[in-house]
Amino acid sequence: MASLPRDGGLDRQYKMLFTIGQGGFGCVQLALHRLTGMPVAIKVVENVKKHLRLVLSEIAVLETVQHPHIIRLFQVLTTTKYCYIITEYVPGGNLYQLVKEEGRLQEEQAQKIFGQLVSAIRCCHDHDIVHRDLKPHNILLDAQRNVKLGDFGLATRCGAGTVLYGCCGTKSYNAPEMVLREGYDGRKADVWSLGVLLYFMTTGHHPFRGSTLEETKKNITIGMYDIPAHICGQLENLIHQILTVVPERRPSTEDIQHHPWVKNPEENISSDPYPDPKIVDKLFDHGFAANEIFDSLQKRKYDEIMGTYLLLQEQLHQGLDSTSSVTTADPGPAPPPSPVPPLTSGCYLKRRASEPTFGLLHTRPSQQHLPDVLTLSRQKINQSVSMSLWCPQKKSPTSSHAPPTKAASAPCVYHSRVEEEMPLPPGPDSNMEKSCLPQNIECFSGLCRRIRVCLSRLCCFPRASNPQTGRVFNNKVDPLKESGGRCSEE
Repeated sequence: MASLPRDGGLDRQYKMLFTIGQGGFGCVQLALHRLTGMPVAIKVVENVKKHLRLVLSEIAVLETVQHPHIIRLFQVLTTTKYCYIITEYVPGGNLYQLVKEEGRLQEEQAQKIFGQLVSAIRCCHDHDIVHRDLKPHNILLDAQRNVKLGDFGLATRCGAGTVLYGCCGTKSYNAPEMVLREGYDGRKADVWSLGVLLYFMTTGHHPFRGSTLEETKKNITIGMYDIPAHICGQLENLIHQILTVVPERRPSTEDIQHHPWVKNPEENISSDPYPDPKIVDKLFDHGFAANEIFDSLQKRKYDEIMGTYLLLQEQLHQGLDSTSSVTTADPGPAPPPSPVPPLTSGCYLKRRASEPTFGLLHTRPSQQHLPDVLTLSRQKINQSVSMSLWCPQKKSPTSSHAPPTKAASAPCVYHSRVEEEMPLPPGPDSNMEKSCLPQNIECFSGLCRRIRVCLSRLCCFPRASNPQTGRVFNNKVDPLKESGGRCSEE
C-alpha cells in the first residue's frame, strides 16, 4: 500500500484502503466514506503547473456532464499542495484488461459495450465537449460490465465547426488528420477513435499495424486495415463508415446510433427532485447546518456536504440502507437556517411534437441545467411535469482496404448546443411549477420539528406542549412566523 498525503479534512471524511492505480498524472486510491460506508476512488494530484490544466479540465467536464455511462464526480477537495478528486469506484477493470484476458468479445457483448460508449460520447458532444483520448484503458467497467467512461484530462470545450490543432492522446487511436499534424474537428476525431475501439474489441488487436512506426502511421493516413472472416456484414459496414479517412464523410455519433448493428442502451434517467428532501433530512441527522446545506447544494460546490449528499443519493439508487452501517453522534441543535433564495425543482424537458427526433436516448443534462428545490415544510414544492445511416454494400473480401475514395461514409451532421462558457448557470423554468404539497409534508416533518425547537430555544419565552400534536411550541410567538416562514393553513 502506497502512502498518500491526507490533509485538509480528508482523514475525517474517508477511510483509505489501498492504492489501485498510479501514474504521472496522479495516484488513485480506494477509500470508504466514513458516514455512508460507500466505496469511492480518490485521485490525488500534486498542485503543480504542469498538472493544473489537466485537473481543471477533468473537474469541469465531470461537473458539467451527467450520464449513466460517464464516471460520476462526488467531491473536490483542494489544499495548498494537493488536489483530491473523489469519484465513484468502478470495480470491473477496463476494456483493455477484458480483451487481453478473455480475447475478442462476442458480438452481443461488443454491441452492449459499444452502444453504451457511443451514448456517453454523444452526451459529451451535445455539451460541446470532446474527449480526445479514447482508448481501452479509459473505458472502465462496473461489476455488471457496464461502461463508465473516465479520464477527461485531455478533454476540451469547442463548438461545432471549431478547428483544433493540439495533437494529444494515444497515437495509435489518433485520426489521420491528427497524425498528419493538421487542424481537426474534435468530434470527428473522437468518432475515428470509436472505430478503432470497435475493431479492437471485436477482433482482439489493433487495425493499423506495421513493422515500423512510420509504416503504422502510413496505414492510418490511408485507412488500410484487414477485416477478419468472422466479422458479419453489418459490423464490417459500420467499421468502414467510421474509419473513413476524409473527416467530412465520417459519421456523427447520432448517425452511428442509427446503424442497424448498434444496440442503443435503455438508460434509466432518474426523475428524483434535486435536492431530494429525504436526503436533505439525512444530512440534518448527520449534523450539517441548514444554511450550509442550502448554500452547498444551491451553488453546487462539490464540497463535503454535497459529496455526502451525492453518496447518499447513490445509496438510494442502489437500494442500499445507510442507517445500518452509519453511527452518528448527537450534534446538538442545528442553528436556524439563514434566509436563502428559493430553489426550483429538477426537471427534464420533454420533446414537443413539432420538434424533430434527433436523439432517441434522453441523457441526463448537465448539473448546471438542473434547477433546485429546497423549501420549508408546508410550502409549495416545485416538481417536474415531465421528465442511420446504413449504406448496404457488397461484402468485401477477407482482406479489405478502406481508402478515402472507396470507404462507405455518412454525411456530417451536427446537432449540438452551443454554450458560451462552462459550467452553465441554472435557469428557471416558469412552466414547470406544480403543487405537490401532500407528498412532501412527511419528508419535512423532521426538519420542521428541529427548526421549531431551535427557534424556541433562541427565544426568551417559555415553551408549552401542544396537547394535540405533542410538539413544543412557543406560547406567544409562532416559530415559523418568527423565522419568516409561512404559517400552515389548515
